[in-house]
Amino acid sequence: MVSFVTHMGASHGIYDDVEGAPFKVGALVKVVSLSDETADDDLLGCQGSVVYFEYSCGCGQTLPTDPMIGVRFGDRTAEFWKEELAKVS
Repeated sequence: MVSFVTHMGASHGIYDDVEGAPFKVGALVKVVSLSDETADDDLLGCQGSVVYFEYSCGCGQTLPTDPMIGVRFGDRTAEFWKEELAKVS
């Protein structure tokens, strides 16, 4: 079952695994690249855990394979595209 939860203003994050999404909720990932100038460049090279998927903020996301991915770094959360992240083994 997929649940939608309001997060970060008007966006709606899905805090459960989504079949076909590039990662699972809770996966440990590393920021390996940044796609545009709006990205949080201080997080490049940092590791965090996937907390939600965002499909409705109007950035061109596609359900289920291309969401914005919410990643938590301690007390901070930022969103990334799948190509900006790599799974940490």
